[in-house]
Amino acid sequence: MGTGKNRFQVEVPESYMCRVPHVWEATGQRKGFRRFRPPAINELFARLVTAEDVKQESTQGIMRRLFASFSSSYAKWQSAIKCIAELDCLMSLANYSISAAAITCRPEFHTLDPGIKPFLEIVSGYHPCLTRSFSGGEITPNDVQLGLIPGQEEKTTTGFKPGATTLLITGPNMGGKSTLMRQTALLAILAHLGCQIPATSCRLTPIDRVFTRIGASDRLIAGQSTFYVELSETAVILRHASANSLVLMDELGRGTSTRDGAALASAVLKNLTSATPIRSSGPLTLFSTHYHGLVEKLQKSEAAAFIEALDVGHMACLVGGEEGGEMKSPTKDSKIDGGVQKITFLYKFVPSACPKSYGFNVAYLAQIPDEIINKGIVMAKEFEKATLIFTCLR
Repeated sequence: MGTGKNRFQVEVPESYMCRVPHVWEATGQRKGFRRFRPPAINELFARLVTAEDVKQESTQGIMRRLFASFSSSYAKWQSAIKCIAELDCLMSLANYSISAAAITCRPEFHTLDPGIKPFLEIVSGYHPCLTRSFSGGEITPNDVQLGLIPGQEEKTTTGFKPGATTLLITGPNMGGKSTLMRQTALLAILAHLGCQIPATSCRLTPIDRVFTRIGASDRLIAGQSTFYVELSETAVILRHASANSLVLMDELGRGTSTRDGAALASAVLKNLTSATPIRSSGPLTLFSTHYHGLVEKLQKSEAAAFIEALDVGHMACLVGGEEGGEMKSPTKDSKIDGGVQKITFLYKFVPSACPKSYGFNVAYLAQIPDEIINKGIVMAKEFEKATLIFTCLR
């Protein structure tokens, strides 16, 4: 037992000390035990230590010369590593383009000139990660159009407003809003890498930067709250986004009160949809929200330029068998246990706003107790009634 120069020792309990040969050399002890080394082991161990020292001196010289040689050729090794990394990336992109399960296309880039403004059009696009997990028939494709496509002056085939640089995305919780936004950014990045992308077609102008404000988390070490992180990331976007940038804003303002959050979201959205002293027009923007009052207010705005640059869509769903955006009132058959409306996600991005977020459906799916959900539904109706009364009186 032992390590280093304390190797090859025999540890003997003190109760057996009478059996230890007197020629053994004591080397140490601990509570209840003593350690010894026989004379023969001492001699062999001394020879072993000498041999190890010789080996150490020899290998030190070899390693020193080896590292010196490597250091003298550092630039060549660095260049080789860079080439291998680039080759690995290109092979991965080529392999993805060839073996993708879904339909792929080659992106078509348009050069920016005085007659062409920034735009992005994706027809029947898929999330690139999903194409490796599902067959094409199991994935719901979605169209995204931002900006004015050359030669397209009338209404688009998808029903969205031509020329809108900002899409305000609404829809139920778990309906696919964040996935659609991530999908759009990933396809744009793949297009700029020269990779085939999972879509029927893709046309775009060069994008200089992709800005994202997605997710919610604090920074404990820096002493920054969730809402502070949201706003600091938003500030970076507002300072640096150009007309050629792609911006993703996911549920801005959820880290504070509804009133403050909706007000800030509205102000930020108006800034991103308008020209500023540092840019000729707003960036290409996907902005998701659950503030339905915000959607109604913005749609009633009298600013012509703002309305022209903004369009609203939602992730479709079925509420008791009817389209989520056109449901008048849930029937008895449209409810599941606890009085929660039955929601079927369609994961399809369509024009117009979704009137509700159907959060109680997610609570039901998460197996929140029925009595809690029922109390929540009652309180939600009271809040809606109070809001309606306040609006009428104002």
